Amino acid sequence: MTLRLRLSRSDLLNIDSVPYRPLETEGDIVILERADQPGITQAFTHAKVSELLRSSGARYQPGYFDFARSRMLRDSPVELINELAPKVQSSLLWKSAICKAFLKLADEKRAVRTYASVSKVKGELELIVREQEYKAPGTGKRAGSEIISRKMPCSKTILKWVKRYEQSGYSALALLPKTRCSGNRDARWCHRTEAMASDVIEVFANTQRPSKKQAVTQVQRRIKTENGRRLGDGLPLLTIPSSRTLHRRLKEADPYYIHARRWGIDAANRRFNLSEIGVETLFPGERVEMDENRLDVITLLTLSGMLDQLPIEQVERLKVRRWIYAAKDCATKCIVAMRLATTPNAQDAVQTLRDVLQDRTPYASAAGCESAWDQVSGIGAIVTDQGSAFISAEFRSAAESLGVTMHLPPAGLPQMRGNMESFFRTLGHKLMPLLSGRTFFNPVERRDYPSEQLACLDDDDLIRILLTFVVDIYHNEPHGSLKGKLLRIAGSGWPKNKDCCQFQMA
Repeated sequence: MTLRLRLSRSDLLNIDSVPYRPLETEGDIVILERADQPGITQAFTHAKVSELLRSSGARYQPGYFDFARSRMLRDSPVELINELAPKVQSSLLWKSAICKAFLKLADEKRAVRTYASVSKVKGELELIVREQEYKAPGTGKRAGSEIISRKMPCSKTILKWVKRYEQSGYSALALLPKTRCSGNRDARWCHRTEAMASDVIEVFANTQRPSKKQAVTQVQRRIKTENGRRLGDGLPLLTIPSSRTLHRRLKEADPYYIHARRWGIDAANRRFNLSEIGVETLFPGERVEMDENRLDVITLLTLSGMLDQLPIEQVERLKVRRWIYAAKDCATKCIVAMRLATTPNAQDAVQTLRDVLQDRTPYASAAGCESAWDQVSGIGAIVTDQGSAFISAEFRSAAESLGVTMHLPPAGLPQMRGNMESFFRTLGHKLMPLLSGRTFFNPVERRDYPSEQLACLDDDDLIRILLTFVVDIYHNEPHGSLKGKLLRIAGSGWPKNKDCCQFQMA
């Protein structure tokens, strides 16, 4: 099917900062004219124009050159309704809904433009508008959910809105009240008071991290001290801003700047980090993320059966927290290797890398798992952090020998390895609460929980629990990033050549 766009000569297409307006359409060709240089034209197909409009550097403004719209925008503070505050947007959409409902009744000959006629259909207008608001996204669906209900205007106001709505080319911006221009726009203070009041942001954005109340009090004290000096010199006194005004100044300050000055740039980058969908992968093994993590559970550092021969005080000293090395395939979200370690070390990291390339079903069978752990493939790229085990010569040599590309994202950016971090978070939320002797995420959550006294798992028990959770539970649950598919179903297309160490790219 041929894609055809309906464009008007009053429309504006801004493509990579170059303004165009549609001139004419001939068959499958759209002729665009430079709006800034009339007479210069360029021909595009409908499909090409559609592709350009989907790009990030394009903007389509229907009716931009329309006379009614231009007259309306002349008195409007914004060009798009999305540039207004959410509360103002909601009010304008409600007003435009009333206008649309009345115009519909007028077209059906059920209402005319008189006060008496509008008064008769006002109840019907309110029902139509309310029905639209009830169906709006985000509105509570349960009985008893709160829904904003506005009082209907009088007949005179409705007709005034309809007239302005029509004259503006049916734009809701024409219904923006003129009261926005009311009020005193003159400066309340002199420039010296204004400068000292703005200092509240610098006082609050300090590495000593004072409270907002302390910052406001300090600024007010500075102005009072300045007034004492001015009084002695015979100069006019400065106005002392109220605490509420200074708190409002702090609220309007850039939150990133405040956080960076108080906590550091790295902390601000982590808090105000952009949300991303991650690196796109096309096939299993293309990108494998590997990391180490200290488990939130205390175990007994010995093989089963040896604790019975040791005194109690020595058993207490053997209670430690284990580390886990894990590797996760980014395409299928499957855990393709996992290993328990006493401390972070290069040997266990290399062994984990080796396990990615071989069938691990014997490990799963030994742990009593019901499912197979047979996701085997080569590795296109291995992504790790800059831990000592991963930057060691032993690990890098092993990766080089396998022909694997290593990626080491900058330190302090865990989102660069989001798949692996997500798995560790899943362990912490789903598995660790079921184990005795857990340490929780931090001392605040742990509180008075006796982790050391309740520690009862040895290494055999812990690795058996981890394998059962990954192979039988985690791999058989729907995954959000796979649109609800099971991990084993998503990983059913794994290459079965166990000897391959590298993908052959076409």
